[in-house]
Amino acid sequence: MKKKSAFDSLVVRPLFKHELDRWKSYLREHHYLGYKWIAGKSLRYVATLGGEWVALAAWGSAALKCSVRDHYIGWDTETKYKRLDYVVNNVRFLVLPWISLKNLASKVLSLNLKRLPSDFLQVYGHPVYLAETFVDESIYRGTCYKAANWQHVGYTKGYSKCNKSYRQNGQEKAVYLYPLCRRCKEILTGDFIPYNFCLLGGDKMTSRAVRFPVEGLVEEIKKLTDPRSNQGKRHPLETVLAISVCAVIFGARSFRAIGDWAQNLTGKTLVRFGSSRDSPPSEPTIRRVIQSIDAEEFDKKIGDWLLKRSILSDINSIKGCGIALDGKTLRGSHDGEKRARHLLSAVIHKEGVVIAQEEVDEKSNEIKYVKPLLEDLDIEGAVITADAMHTQKETAIYIVKKKKASYLFTVKGNQKTLMEDIEDLELKKNSRSRTTALRIKVMGV
Repeated sequence: MKKKSAFDSLVVRPLFKHELDRWKSYLREHHYLGYKWIAGKSLRYVATLGGEWVALAAWGSAALKCSVRDHYIGWDTETKYKRLDYVVNNVRFLVLPWISLKNLASKVLSLNLKRLPSDFLQVYGHPVYLAETFVDESIYRGTCYKAANWQHVGYTKGYSKCNKSYRQNGQEKAVYLYPLCRRCKEILTGDFIPYNFCLLGGDKMTSRAVRFPVEGLVEEIKKLTDPRSNQGKRHPLETVLAISVCAVIFGARSFRAIGDWAQNLTGKTLVRFGSSRDSPPSEPTIRRVIQSIDAEEFDKKIGDWLLKRSILSDINSIKGCGIALDGKTLRGSHDGEKRARHLLSAVIHKEGVVIAQEEVDEKSNEIKYVKPLLEDLDIEGAVITADAMHTQKETAIYIVKKKKASYLFTVKGNQKTLMEDIEDLELKKNSRSRTTALRIKVMGV
């Protein structure tokens, strides 16, 4: 029979809105730093034991500058700016002073860390991979962090941020880090962040491929024409392209990232991708194949396949999904006589997957191509977003009346009448850029 523990009823959970005032007052009164606000993205927690509050915790955005942390991860400046959102800072931790229970602090920290990545994913759309905190050793020894298996990696240089600059405060603090998954450093320094990685329960970046209907994707790609000659062809077209599609869906945003993703595939998984070889295609092979195919044919076929099989977002339809109208000019596509190709795409917000695409004639603009772009898409119930160029009455009516969808348009100062109407309605706007996001009712356009 399992021995009963004093911590059997210990629960660490996010704070409820009606508890916020009480939570703030305890920190102001009992934490040596007090409490004013939390910078950036934040989560607040309370630990209860038998329903009684015993500890409080707050998490915020990571410190911009921390050399010992950056050295531990292996960050250069450019990579740090790209990946800093995936590090979270334990900005406050307090065991309430009237609570006296051995090992309570480390137990609360452990329980909090277990749920932290999934909570960040739910609230902010992405997980976190590393936790950091700073301990003033003139007051505390960091015992609870050591007991909860945090790593002491060094000390700060004794600077604090003051507005947009930093000033010397003479108080060096100990830096403690806690990896939230085993491949934390590799992910934070890698070419891409695999979506939902730290919640997979394993080390393979490609774990989600187990649940993905790869075989159906392979069969769909077999319908495409292989532009390569048979000589020297080591990997089937469907294998290379199916791997590329999955890699992009799971977070890859470059040829190198697709190649890295492919290298993590096991021999068993490669068989599902239609390969008879023990090794996956290399990055150069993937690059050559993708650059040689008919991009428009491939894009349309795969986009249709993903939507019909409800792969995107793990939902039964795209109802309620955000779809962006995104115009891009393809670098390197000009030939000296004609300008570079310009494409208008419909992109699913969350996954970044293109579901439709139209090439914009060099003598025209994107506005005329919205209807052809959306014509064959079943977007009923979706929300279409676009920049100020597409804030047009005709486009709005088409989206709502014809496609049974909603939209979120940007209104700028060059549309004076509409901007004045918005101001008359006393809607909030960004005073710095004079840009307002507004879902315009067709009846009022």
